[in-house]
Amino acid sequence: MNTIINNNSVDYDKVSYVYDTSRAANAETIEKLIRLLRISRDSVVLDMGCGTGNYAAAIEQVAASVIGIDASMGMLRRARAKFPDLSLVLGDVTSLPFSSEIFGGAFAIQVLHHIKEKELFVREAYRVLRKGACLAIDSCSHQQIRTFWIYHYFPKGLDLDMARIPDCDEIASLLERAGFTDVKIEISYTDVAIEHEKPEHYLDKNYREGQSTFCLLTEEDIELGCKKLREDIASGVVESIIRQFEARERKAGGSCIIYGRKRSG
Repeated sequence: MNTIINNNSVDYDKVSYVYDTSRAANAETIEKLIRLLRISRDSVVLDMGCGTGNYAAAIEQVAASVIGIDASMGMLRRARAKFPDLSLVLGDVTSLPFSSEIFGGAFAIQVLHHIKEKELFVREAYRVLRKGACLAIDSCSHQQIRTFWIYHYFPKGLDLDMARIPDCDEIASLLERAGFTDVKIEISYTDVAIEHEKPEHYLDKNYREGQSTFCLLTEEDIELGCKKLREDIASGVVESIIRQFEARERKAGGSCIIYGRKRSG
């Protein structure tokens, strides 16, 4: 979840200060992006909703250049502080400030569910990609969401996320309607949240606030969940609960990459 656009419930300028507490570039996701986008030393790539720049900086290690765009100045300031040489643009991903057909690939990591005008987001990506180039969108399927143990303690978060995160088939359909071809879904078996398996981290306000789900929950919901989590950590029950959920997550995966290629003709 690298940015927030058209959702006034979350202030990502504020979240930017704690975002990296629970987020880092995931090695499996990086490998898949490089492979699926066919990134090489000649590639100019767009990170749509780059947040604090973790993925843009990682991909730039193997590309000619990566441009990150985000609507949050706070996120871009954090990205600039960490990666001073990274090309960063303040802007709206549904109205990209770039000419048509200039990028050799584009990606978005846990961004689409923050976008109100999803059709425009995908169509803009199609417009700025060169013929034959690929768009890759990282998101979580509804099946995967149900396997995340944290919702056992914050059940209203599950309801929120199931409502706001489109299932992968819906995202694939968006790509096809925009004109992308060879649209496919590939499962990733690790999560985008770092150290998500450690329950103590969710008692840390900074860790929680780096994830938009918690920004949308009420204080009462959070307090009740933390109370139960604290009790289960003390008793050891939490380990059993996590094992049950993670057994299901190992089968479903932690996220998916939905990708498609712009038509060559």
